[in-house]
Amino acid sequence: MTDIVHRVGSDGFRNLGPLIAASPFFQEIVFRRDVLLDIDLDEFLFNSRLGREDSVYRPFLLRCAAEGNEVARYVKALRRLTQDGPSVETLEMLGEVGYSSIYVTFAFAVMLLYCGSYEQGMVVTRTFFSRIQTLEEAIAVAGVVEDQIRHIGPGGRNVFSGYIHFKEYPICYFAHTNSTTAICHHCFAFSYATTFHEMC
Repeated sequence: MTDIVHRVGSDGFRNLGPLIAASPFFQEIVFRRDVLLDIDLDEFLFNSRLGREDSVYRPFLLRCAAEGNEVARYVKALRRLTQDGPSVETLEMLGEVGYSSIYVTFAFAVMLLYCGSYEQGMVVTRTFFSRIQTLEEAIAVAGVVEDQIRHIGPGGRNVFSGYIHFKEYPICYFAHTNSTTAICHHCFAFSYATTFHEMC
């Protein structure tokens, strides 16, 4: 029976709703640690409203996060960082899953920059760029993370006020000899860190 629940959950977390409602027997299986670890929560990545504090899905997300589901831990950490501001505990939670997907890696890089950890943030940024092929791909990933931040909770709280993510300009000072074909990691990170900083 657990194998069936695993297969159902691997197609999306919503598919488990009828099983949870069906009986305490099925509910107990759905809430097993091994099921919650492997459940497909990708919908939370592309619709971060599901992770908002007032979402009916939030208790389920938090249960998955408590059991170690990487997507759930990412969404939980992202919401806390962008809504409540920096904390060592939350940044560590994000770092624990920071390389689980390309979106999480980019968000981790930007959050490190937000929290004043420029050197470590740029190390993660370089890792991000080592995993992509084109500027278009980098922009697409950053766009998804931007949407996640925009929709995970109300913006404009200035939760990162007082934290230095960059000085006035990126280290390259925008000086590039071949700017049409090369991706400058510093400029890219600076651009999105500035944008996201204004959103939060």
